Amino acid sequence: MSPTIDLRVAELLASRLCHDMVSPVGAVKTGVELFTEFGDDPDGETMGLITQSALQASEKLQFFRLAYGSAGRSASGVTVAEAVALIESVCGNQRTTVEAGALDGQPPPGAIKIMLNGALLATDCLPRGGVVRIASGPEGDGFCVRVTAAGERAAIDDEMSAALSGTASAEELTPKSAHAYYTSVLARDLDGGLAVETSQPDEIVFRFTLPSEAA
Repeated sequence: MSPTIDLRVAELLASRLCHDMVSPVGAVKTGVELFTEFGDDPDGETMGLITQSALQASEKLQFFRLAYGSAGRSASGVTVAEAVALIESVCGNQRTTVEAGALDGQPPPGAIKIMLNGALLATDCLPRGGVVRIASGPEGDGFCVRVTAAGERAAIDDEMSAALSGTASAEELTPKSAHAYYTSVLARDLDGGLAVETSQPDEIVFRFTLPSEAA
């Protein structure tokens, strides 16, 4: 029987999505208001703000469509390079960079969805920023997606640990830990698994194993 997601978990994921979308969409709104009020030059600073913020909003919508939506299971028409570009846009910032290692160009269905969710999970473990490294490829009879969070004080707190292990109840989850819970459930739903390695200081490795033909 496939694992299921509690309604509260779905609500928390929606809260996280909306929280992440508020900033770029709000910046577009502000830019339009300034443009209307002051009649700024279309090629000026205000138009630049609108263009950049609209691009960020579009990329985040594409990211979450694949990460949380059903489209991510097949990721039809989305290449690994395009998925990495979305991860760089959504997870990268002034404090955090994204590095792509060896990546299989033809991963099984579901692997790109795991890659996106794994990258978001890794950023949640970097309170002071750092590096998110992504690699993937065949492993044994299956396929492995490896996402590493490396940075000062990189850690998994108790709340996230409980969510990843499945021991947290829906009532105990927050928008942040709900994503960890969802990612763990997703790995199991794809007939795969998730292992967390913390043997190195300031580094956390998430190893997602999938069958070669994940559903």
